[in-house]
Amino acid sequence: MLGYIYFNFFEQDDKNNINPDYLKGLKYLLDEESDKAINLFSDLIEIDDETIQTHLALGVLFRKQGRVDKAIQLHEYILSKEDLPENHYFQTLFELGENYFSAGIYNKAEEIFIKLKGHDDHSEAALNKLIKINEYYGEWKKALSFLEELDVISNQDLSVSRNHYYCEIAEMHIENDDIQSANNYLLKAQGLHTDSIRSEYIKMLIDLKNLKKDSAIKSFVTMVNKNKIAYILALPKIIQSSNKIDTETVDLKLRELLNNDPESQNYLAIVGVMFPEIKNDVVEEVIQYFIENQDIVREIDKLDNDYSIVSTISNHLSQSMRFILNKKMEDEYKYNCKKCGYQTISFSWQCPTCKSWESSLPINFLKAI
Repeated sequence: MLGYIYFNFFEQDDKNNINPDYLKGLKYLLDEESDKAINLFSDLIEIDDETIQTHLALGVLFRKQGRVDKAIQLHEYILSKEDLPENHYFQTLFELGENYFSAGIYNKAEEIFIKLKGHDDHSEAALNKLIKINEYYGEWKKALSFLEELDVISNQDLSVSRNHYYCEIAEMHIENDDIQSANNYLLKAQGLHTDSIRSEYIKMLIDLKNLKKDSAIKSFVTMVNKNKIAYILALPKIIQSSNKIDTETVDLKLRELLNNDPESQNYLAIVGVMFPEIKNDVVEEVIQYFIENQDIVREIDKLDNDYSIVSTISNHLSQSMRFILNKKMEDEYKYNCKKCGYQTISFSWQCPTCKSWESSLPINFLKAI
């Protein structure tokens, strides 16, 4: 873009009418000497048809260098010009919206992008920004409405986001005990993103509310077979509903999963430490095994054949050790995004940094012990 502006200036018939400082500033831009360009252009306050693109480019430079207040001031100044051509008006308005978005002033950014979503040249970009803003606020119904508008004009595959929006809305209805509405949104989500466990997770929550214990356990097993993070997300809810769930069936399913995939033991140990208050025989056995196989425990146990620290831990200390480990590890990172590597303590269906959906992987924080 800057090259086009620069050469456009030099192709003017009447070069004598061009402020030479603009040309000098453009050379700085082309040479990527943005600091020099900003310092020069900051002294040039007159805007006309021949310099407006330069000022727009300058505003972008301000924004990229974190000087958003300067970018806002400059773009608002351009918008205040009388008889501003329509294409320049909408282009400047979009840049102003980008400034507010970059600064985290989402309410003002949203107002601008709502105006721009009806303008052909900016509609797709404006709708994408409106979706991001409402994702940030957790306004899933508004995000969904903008997504549906975008779907009409865009070739993007929006099925993944649509699936999660439906699930987010369904989960809100579950929290409000509106199970019928939750189920309606679940039906919309099912089949949209077959690699996801989110729909099955929502189904499990609904089954737990409806006391359908066998169906909830089946959903849990389906999730685990797709993504082992389900142990952490779903199993505590299954176990904590033990007054409504057949605990023997849960234990049987867990033992089957362990037999089929020994790696599941790591996830059950993580669950046992993350949720020390839950009571389950299989989880407690796994935690017990984990403690017994720590190097220091095994070495101490070798010291006296007549006294077994392992036996003592097994009989008296296993539950206490879970709470101790929980306290020790509560501030450790427990998830990382497989797309961008961002690490978090708590789980989120959407990465806070790169905004990808269902990209969190559990970190085996017990290895740090």
